[in-house]
Amino acid sequence: MPTPKDVFDNSLEHLDFLQSAGFEGQYFERKEIRIDTNNQISTLKDKIKQCISAFANRNREGGLLVLGIADDGAIKGTQHVNEQTMNSILQGTLDLRNHATQVQDVELPNSDGKRLHLLYTPWTPNAICETFADFPKAWKRVGAQNLPLTEQDREQLKRDKKVVDFETSYCCPYNPDELDNEVVEEFKNAFLETRGAQYEYSTEAFLLNIDAIMQIEGEKCAFTNAGYLFFASNPRKKFPTAHVRVLRFEVDVEEAGHRGATTFDKDFDGALPNIIRKLRTFFRDSALFRTMIRRSSNGGFIEDPEYPLFAVDEAVVNAVIHRDYGVNAPIHCIAYRNGLVVENPGGIPQEVPRHFSLADTVLSSVLRNQKIVEWMRFMKDERGEPLVRALSEGTRKMRQEMENLGLPAPNYETAQLTTVTLYNRFEERLEPHASYATNTPKPDSLNEPGNVKKVLRSIEDRLTKI
Repeated sequence: MPTPKDVFDNSLEHLDFLQSAGFEGQYFERKEIRIDTNNQISTLKDKIKQCISAFANRNREGGLLVLGIADDGAIKGTQHVNEQTMNSILQGTLDLRNHATQVQDVELPNSDGKRLHLLYTPWTPNAICETFADFPKAWKRVGAQNLPLTEQDREQLKRDKKVVDFETSYCCPYNPDELDNEVVEEFKNAFLETRGAQYEYSTEAFLLNIDAIMQIEGEKCAFTNAGYLFFASNPRKKFPTAHVRVLRFEVDVEEAGHRGATTFDKDFDGALPNIIRKLRTFFRDSALFRTMIRRSSNGGFIEDPEYPLFAVDEAVVNAVIHRDYGVNAPIHCIAYRNGLVVENPGGIPQEVPRHFSLADTVLSSVLRNQKIVEWMRFMKDERGEPLVRALSEGTRKMRQEMENLGLPAPNYETAQLTTVTLYNRFEERLEPHASYATNTPKPDSLNEPGNVKKVLRSIEDRLTKI
């Protein structure tokens, strides 16, 4: 599909697209101009205003509104509208602030003078496009609809567009008893070592220096949002959904709408570095995922995991460090029979298609939570491995690890929510080697002591019998 700017710049080359049945959607809208009554003109002006605001607020690729084409794709043109009336209609663009809409009229060839008016609205990066009023109105684009912004939508847009700096904003009064002291000391030592610090800092002075806390009212201090999420022992006290919920359902991804009861359900919380550590240990040591045993061409046997652990880890870590913590929803990591789905609040900050695969899209490094990401780079797991990697490096290796197991590249969907799906093709991979597959414990007993050993014993028993 062409971009709105491309269609605006080369409209005559895209006439078939302008009239197509699938034209209207997230990035495109068309309207027939009817001027029989003042009410019709007023309604059209309102629609134009809503489209411009919605495109500027929601679409990083902007949006295009075409005047002169009916809903069924028939070209009616704008030539029947006199200049004064058209100026009045387009005056609606001046009723909005924070947009840079471009307008042009295009004469169609071989059409007895028919014309179209095109309005291209680019993304407004650092503000909300809204009406001039004490209580301004604004809209967002959702598919082919323009929906009024709620207060929650406004706050999220302010975070996404960096109108406010969420990470360094006030969270709550500073209380040293709320700190996870092990996380603080680990980070402090690693941070100061890289800077070659020659003298000691108090904990409070250090946290002030890195913007984890802020000075308020004289000598009093307060946690910043990022500081509380990263260094507090229980961030859920102020951010109730700052956790990862791991679930399992015995249905396929495609049946998620009718998935029934869970067979496993567990929350992982704490300071953000500890969430990642707990999850990394859990995915490595539990029996949430299956393992397949197959013969090697060189003799002996090979264990193939249901998913490459690197890909699982990267999907979840990216969710923890890049999610929108202002949204009241947790991260979900959901194991289905044929796939693993990781859902985190907030869209991807980069300019990407709404649906894409890492097979054909490279994610550049654009950070929503810059401080959290920077701080996390100083932290390591119990094996000495870094908790985060550069975004482009991590997603490239995700794709490669999936390919190494003959699996498709991770699929992404992004809007208000970012969803990453890893497909396992386990049954297809298992079929030639079915007699060697392991029997894993039931998912609802994954955390019972000794289950990992049971799996290993199961493997050994099978190998002994072969």
